[in-house]
This record gives sequence, C-alpha cells and structure tokens, in this order.
Amino acid sequence: MTAREHPYASFVHLVQKPARYLGGEFGARVKDWDGAEARVCLAFPDLYDIGMSHLGFKILYKLLNDDARTLAERAYAPWLDMEAQLRQRGLPLVSCESARPLRDFDVIGFSLQFELTYTNVLSMLDLGGVPLRAEARGEDDPLVLAGGPTATHPEPIAPFLDAILIGDGEERAGQIALAWARSKKAGIARADRLRELAALEGVYVPSLYATRVDAETGFAVVDRPLAANVPLPVTRTLVERPEQVPVPRRWADRGTGGDLRPNVDRDRTGLYGRVQVLSGGHDL
Repeated sequence: MTAREHPYASFVHLVQKPARYLGGEFGARVKDWDGAEARVCLAFPDLYDIGMSHLGFKILYKLLNDDARTLAERAYAPWLDMEAQLRQRGLPLVSCESARPLRDFDVIGFSLQFELTYTNVLSMLDLGGVPLRAEARGEDDPLVLAGGPTATHPEPIAPFLDAILIGDGEERAGQIALAWARSKKAGIARADRLRELAALEGVYVPSLYATRVDAETGFAVVDRPLAANVPLPVTRTLVERPEQVPVPRRWADRGTGGDLRPNVDRDRTGLYGRVQVLSGGHDL
C-alpha cells in the first residue's frame, strides 16, 4: 500500500513521530493477504518505540511469516495525539504492514508484558473495531488472544479475552491461528471453536471456567470448568528445544556485533527457568 492510499496520509503529519504508524521499516514483511490461511495481527499494547525493541515480538513475527500458511502484521498502541485524531475522524487503528483495521484479522494476539498496559488492550480493541467483551463478539469477529509474562494471572482482563496462552508461544501461536481460521472457514460456531482451542496445551479459555473470589486474598480465581473435557489446571506450554527457535537477523541490534541468540538453561523442577541471552558472544 502506497503512502497516498494510507488512511492516515492526510493528517499523519499532525502527530508526533508519524513513522510509528506507517510501517515500511527495514525487515518488515508484507505478504499476500489472500494467500494466507490465517491472518494474525500481533498487537503490542504500548508505544511503537517500546514494542519494536521487544525480541519476543520479533520472534513470533518471523515464525508466523516464515510459515506459508500464516501471515503476521503489527499494531501498537497509539500515542494520545494519534488516538485523538482517530476518534475525531472516526477512523480505525490499522496494522503497520497493510493498513487494515484490526477487525479484519482472524486473530489479534496481544503481548501482555505489564499489568499497567491492560487498559491499552481495551483502547486498541475499541479503536480496531472489535467488541470489547468476549461475550459480545459475533461469529465473524477475530479471536482475541493474549500471551506473555502476565498471562499467567489474567483474571482482571479475562472478560475481554477469548483465549490466553500460558507459557511459550513460539510453537503454539501458529497452531492456534490455523485451528481458528480453519474452523471458522468450515462454518463451526464460535463457541465450538473456543472449546476446540481449550483442548490445546497451554490454552486457557476464560468463558469455559467459573471463577470465585478467594476469601483470603479477595482475588478472583478459577474455580471449576463449565464444560466437559476442559482441563483444570491448564498446563503451561514450554518450548523443549529453545536453542532451535530462530531469531530474526534483520532486526537484530547492530550495536552488538551479531545476531541475538537465546541460550536457555531451564530448571524443570521450578516454575521459572533461568534465561541467559547471549549477543555476539557477549553476555547482555
């Protein structure tokens, strides 16, 4: 899509750092929209400046776009000036690559890095033309998926998410996107599609569980599944061979003198692993 055709072209000069919203960076991938089985918008609920520096975001972008069956584009939370312009003009938040509204994708995948970005998730959904609450979404609305460090305790934002991936997303993201898109194409009802996703390791579908308020903490906690064959607890998904996960070279930090390559030593007896990231042969 050329700059002249971009929906923001007539006013993007009015906001700070217009390049945040136009895409076209070195290393960006623009794939054939109609040639993909599943179209994913990787949504980072923070500024472009922060999201573009996140290595995990780039890894998922590469993995999804390297697969001929899937397409991945990006969207970031707009700064206040751009949000005001979009609301004033009645325009949607669009992806960086093809400038398509978020509502046009099969899957919108949010990266939950900090609890304080939860409200940005709601803002991006609203600007993207997607109903805020999961229960309000129709058959043709995208799957709103989330993952990341705070996805292990998602109840405050669970009413707004269709599914949550607990654990590593490198192997599961494409599987979820393809399963959702294929089931939708086959005419399977949204509720049944969600039940299918709940059968995948690491996938928590909030609408399929009852919650209660814990008397000791006052927190909302998962109480029981509401349907048969819905797992409890949800098993955390892990990449068994992290060293085999490809790291994008095009967006590697040139200042390190080499590609970023994770060297992971996981203690399987503990909840968390110890991760050492090496860059160009030097510890970061």
